[in-house]
Amino acid sequence: MSYIIQDQFEGVEIADLGVNNEDFYCDFRTVFKNLNKEDLNTINKALSNIINANQSITVSEIPKKEAQRVFSDTKYMNYHVENNEDNNIKVAQIGAYTSLISYPIISNLSKLKNYKLINISSTNWLRDINNEPLQRISGIAFSSGEALKDYETFIEKYENINHRKIGKELNLFTFSDYAPGMPFYKHNGQIIRLELQNFLRKLQFEEDYEEVYTPFIMNETLWKESGHWEHYKDNMYFTEVDDIKYALKPMNCPGHMLIYKNEHHSYRDLPIRMAEFGQVHRHELSGSLNGLFRVRTFNQDDAHIYVTQNQIENEILNVLNLIDKVYTIFEFDYNIELSTRPDDYMGDVNLWNFAETSLVNVLNYNQLEYTINEKDGAFYGPKIDIHIKDALGRSHQCGTIQLDFQMPETFDLSYINENNEKERPVVIHRAVYGSIDRFLGILLEHYAGHLPLWLAPTQVKVIPVNNKIHLDYVDNVKKRLKSKGIR
Repeated sequence: MSYIIQDQFEGVEIADLGVNNEDFYCDFRTVFKNLNKEDLNTINKALSNIINANQSITVSEIPKKEAQRVFSDTKYMNYHVENNEDNNIKVAQIGAYTSLISYPIISNLSKLKNYKLINISSTNWLRDINNEPLQRISGIAFSSGEALKDYETFIEKYENINHRKIGKELNLFTFSDYAPGMPFYKHNGQIIRLELQNFLRKLQFEEDYEEVYTPFIMNETLWKESGHWEHYKDNMYFTEVDDIKYALKPMNCPGHMLIYKNEHHSYRDLPIRMAEFGQVHRHELSGSLNGLFRVRTFNQDDAHIYVTQNQIENEILNVLNLIDKVYTIFEFDYNIELSTRPDDYMGDVNLWNFAETSLVNVLNYNQLEYTINEKDGAFYGPKIDIHIKDALGRSHQCGTIQLDFQMPETFDLSYINENNEKERPVVIHRAVYGSIDRFLGILLEHYAGHLPLWLAPTQVKVIPVNNKIHLDYVDNVKKRLKSKGIR
């Protein structure tokens, strides 16, 4: 596809190619004009012509120095060559066009039949918002025509229950160019958000969670001290007041650490379960924004549980039970995934091993099935992620349980143990919905807009048979229903 884009449009430089299961994409920079969805037709026609002609593709390996010479005039491809650790570089050639490749490709184009170009969007070079903007054309390909037809049937069905479509029909939310990626909730949408919050708030109250509230904006020094700066600064929003630099919070963790640190604690106080429905902001790439599924501000049902080491496993089990209770209410099946120490981890490896063993013990002892996702833990600790499956069979990662020995060290948190000595607590980070906004979008599609009665913005409609005779009676019925909390 990169060959066709460069051949059909003037001033195009290919930046990156990629595949992901059935998906494939090509990132590129245009000098003269941005391409749009109408240009997909041109690319599709050219692609069909090349496939019908069955032009041959030659795959070879060339020395790195030779690759540097071949791609010396192309900034992006040359970057990939320079950062490739291999002595030999794989390239593919079709006609006079040469491209780097890092995965197997089809050399016989006659086999390429069951594909479809599906979208053109925006992105940034190396997925970094500080780099120049690029465009992305993405497509989908299958090994059989039946699989492609099934996909098209799925897409047709999905478009009918797309949460953006349902949100408009039910008058739930809207978006504005004045705040890209930031939903504006109308009255009906806010009712659902509050019902979701209050439902979880009631369950948390029963489990002795203490609800707190932390500022949206804090001194950027806090984020440097917490370790988030190194990992999140490219996705954060900043401002400056009185020559002091501040950042909008991308997560609630540091604020909760400060609340804990503000008081002295004894081992008798633990576990302390601190919860917040906190609004966070993250600067996502514009091309990745997608309704409520990917936004730049969202409400996180966050909680941090401060425990002693011997309380870890029991508290994690309690959280797993809470997550199961919530997901059962919404009729979600779910899978559990254990993510282990990443390459950029903080802290002592022995504590990491202890943390991972604690999570494994809980899962194994309670005979919970799970898969292992190597090196995908948070930078401060391993985690358990919960993936729910909706009515269309799609998987969404929502709930998470993260075990953290690092932030108590970073923030110098302590409690007085049985021997009257200072000791570090362990922190369990926990979310059930993950993002209330995203969870709402998932629910709208899961139920195809037909929400359970307790969530529905309008629960009852009272209709007079005769406007002249029955209006007073209807008004009385309405007042009685409202007095009982019926919407």
